[in-house]
Amino acid sequence: MASIPTEYGPGPGTWHLDPLHSSLIFVAHYLRFGRVQGTFSGADGRVDVTEDPARSSVEVVIDADSVNTGVNARDAHLRSADFLDVERHPEIRFTSTRLEPGRKRNSFRLHGDLTIHGTALPVVLNGEWVGEAPDYASPDDTYGHFFSATTQISLSEFGVGDGGPVPWGGRLVGDTVDIVLEVRLQDQDPAPFLKQIGHTR
Repeated sequence: MASIPTEYGPGPGTWHLDPLHSSLIFVAHYLRFGRVQGTFSGADGRVDVTEDPARSSVEVVIDADSVNTGVNARDAHLRSADFLDVERHPEIRFTSTRLEPGRKRNSFRLHGDLTIHGTALPVVLNGEWVGEAPDYASPDDTYGHFFSATTQISLSEFGVGDGGPVPWGGRLVGDTVDIVLEVRLQDQDPAPFLKQIGHTR
């Protein structure tokens, strides 16, 4: 059953990240002048919404090995010790610390600690609740809420390498990375369905 939306989105209860209809996107400068976009496909997230939305909590764990830029050799390099070092740091984690309203209706600022490469730093996600819709393909009357959010991080602050210099100046990967999240939360744990279809998150 659909919940009564709050000013930020879903009403009180436990909500789960739907990995099949969510995109965790990053965009970085590459080879100094270019831009490269990638995603992380493996994510497990839970949102506990309280009666007071500002006291709600968010926990998301991302499989660092699931990085995908569309080029196998580049992805392997990103997984290596030169960058994410996924053997030593297999998870990227976000844990919320505070939620506050944004300037526009249905917008918010989600404060939290982001852990990359074993280093945890505070970040702020500028988010917006887009709307609610049922999953027409679900036999269980699953409802979902859609969100968009953005932030920007510095790789060097997390101890992530830049791949070294390139001959024409600059570094292989720029220090500033834009993060864009297009997320669907649903009112049922997706794990049983994901197991049924053989999806690994």
